[in-house]
Amino acid sequence: MQGWLPGIGQAALLLGVALAIQWPAPVNGDQLVAAWRGSDLVVSHWPMALELQRTVAQAHRLPLWNPYFGGGLPLGADPLAALFYPPTQLVHFFSLRDYFFVLMTLHFWWAGLGTLLLARRVLALPRWPALVAAVAYMATPRLISHLGAGHVTIMQAVCWYPWLALATWASVRQPLRWGPALALCLAMLLLAGHPQMAYYGLLMMAAVAVCFLLRRWWYDGWRPALLSSLCLLLAGGLGTLLAGIHLLPLLELMRYSTRAYALHPKDQITLTQFLHALVSEPPPGWLTWEGMVAPGLSVLCLAVFGIASRVRKAWLLALGIVLVASLAMGQSSKVYHVVQHWLPDFDRFRGLARIWFLGLLGIALLAGLGAGTLTQSLQRLSRAASLAMGLLLVALVATNLVLVDQHYSQVGSVRLITMPSPIALAAQRLAGDGRIYSVQQNIPQLTAAELELRLADGSDPLLVGAYVQYMDRAGGYYGTGYQQHIPASDAPWFRPDPRLLGLLHVTVLVSSRPLHDSHLLLADKIDGTYLYRNTLDAGPAYLLSPGASGQLPTLATYRRLPATIKLLRLQDDEQSFEARSASGGYLVLATTAYPGWIAVLDGQRVPVQTFAGLMPAIRVGAGRHTLSYLYRPASVARGAALSAFGLLLLLLWLAGWQLYRRGRLPLPHRHPESPRVTPERAQPLSTPTGEMAAPLGQERR
Repeated sequence: MQGWLPGIGQAALLLGVALAIQWPAPVNGDQLVAAWRGSDLVVSHWPMALELQRTVAQAHRLPLWNPYFGGGLPLGADPLAALFYPPTQLVHFFSLRDYFFVLMTLHFWWAGLGTLLLARRVLALPRWPALVAAVAYMATPRLISHLGAGHVTIMQAVCWYPWLALATWASVRQPLRWGPALALCLAMLLLAGHPQMAYYGLLMMAAVAVCFLLRRWWYDGWRPALLSSLCLLLAGGLGTLLAGIHLLPLLELMRYSTRAYALHPKDQITLTQFLHALVSEPPPGWLTWEGMVAPGLSVLCLAVFGIASRVRKAWLLALGIVLVASLAMGQSSKVYHVVQHWLPDFDRFRGLARIWFLGLLGIALLAGLGAGTLTQSLQRLSRAASLAMGLLLVALVATNLVLVDQHYSQVGSVRLITMPSPIALAAQRLAGDGRIYSVQQNIPQLTAAELELRLADGSDPLLVGAYVQYMDRAGGYYGTGYQQHIPASDAPWFRPDPRLLGLLHVTVLVSSRPLHDSHLLLADKIDGTYLYRNTLDAGPAYLLSPGASGQLPTLATYRRLPATIKLLRLQDDEQSFEARSASGGYLVLATTAYPGWIAVLDGQRVPVQTFAGLMPAIRVGAGRHTLSYLYRPASVARGAALSAFGLLLLLLWLAGWQLYRRGRLPLPHRHPESPRVTPERAQPLSTPTGEMAAPLGQERR
């Protein structure tokens, strides 16, 4: 047990820091980080987690479609849902509050543990300086401020950065052994649910790989470097395959969402502003998280001392931090303008300063170097003095960061955010199975998911483009380009169109200002908010007369036909109807058409057209018919097949490595290489037996 005790103690210390960051949530079951009405956790993550938990418990399947806001969205493709990210499945074992608390705690701890191992293995730091680096990264104020804004998927992604860097370094040194670990880390980063942070992680992975591949080529020759390069490429492809179950649906959604439109961020931070933000934290407020640069004063001082005292070991890391800082400054940096033309889609993201997470990881490692210099200088006097200094530095950094983080964690009451308002309850009674349109987004999406209300409005970074365009007209406002809110805005002169909203089965309109339209009947008024009943509601499905040539009519020329339509079944991924009519026509469903939805008419699959560019329309004949509209996405099935294939390859790689270790596979013939440096300077990255050589920067004796 003596060999395990130091590791257990370090892990316990990191767990304590992870709990302290979220104080008082660890001791109060009603408190949670980011529990306030406008946070992403409340707006998006909580409703999606609730839908996942409820669907699995009741229907014993994964929910692939979200019908509760934004007109409907593919849940498997939505990054905010992170449906196929393994830790997401913890939601089935806890209440939602406890689930998010456990999720945050585990990710903080995991980030600290990864940084600890990165500092120990790559920089060869002793235990206490490595702990300083671990605490400096896991409790960095930028991460806590993003989480305080409810950016759960950002937290999930950046907590894999140290593990990805560590696995890349290890795979260069021992590619056959550590390649599968790199593939798993990459897959987890891609599944974590934030494409922007995954993109930045891939850039970091490429930079670390190039650095250590050049180092291996210099010391060991081109053949070992080539083997490492091939294994890195194979591990990268394998990680992408493992994440295929999410990536394929995501790519499909990207083509149909408003994100397909041009997006040119204008973010910029001048050098003076950046340097000022580096030493002082901004006051808490709106969008504080995007301008947070400071790593904490204690961490910054240790990092500067680490550069000054260990120049040989720190210069490359410091150079990387400067490069990342120039990219984080956005449009004000000439380096950014060069890189955006060189890297594909680098300028397609919002919040350009988010790449600074890579710089914060580097600063944390430099702080560990500075702490290592202090402890090693005292070790010459006595071991007890070195130990006391290490303990003091860890306590100083942890205390400093935890106190700073308290201002940005935005811990709030879960009871307040989950309590339905009287307005939502009244709208539920009025709407029945119809949709509700909130002119000012008066009903939170969390409440809609709790009460199973279907909102015609909503917020999401990847709204379906056709739905956004239709709602621009139906809501009486005008929006262009990329939009993540429906409605995009509100003004007194915006007048919703009851006819267009009625075609989407909008039964109730909720507004904080009076709406003047003869087709909108005032049903209730609660706390200054008006609830209107839409008399032009067309129902969940309706029959349209064909055009002059028998084709589907347009929005300007359509004519409804008398028909009896009965709703048989309404679920998130299925709608069933029984239609009776004296003449044939087009049966239009008041929902969003999207790839993966199929129509089955009287037991036979039939083609689906789109009415008004949005709603599915199926040609039916006279008489009685039964129609089922089902969501069966081929992209998820193909992605699952790719992930299964990747998992098989991963298992084969692991099995091959075990056989190789036990000598059941022949060893590759090693060709002698002519030395590139003198024997005095030579430092191989791996020994002929495959054991790890001395870590980076550690002198050979």
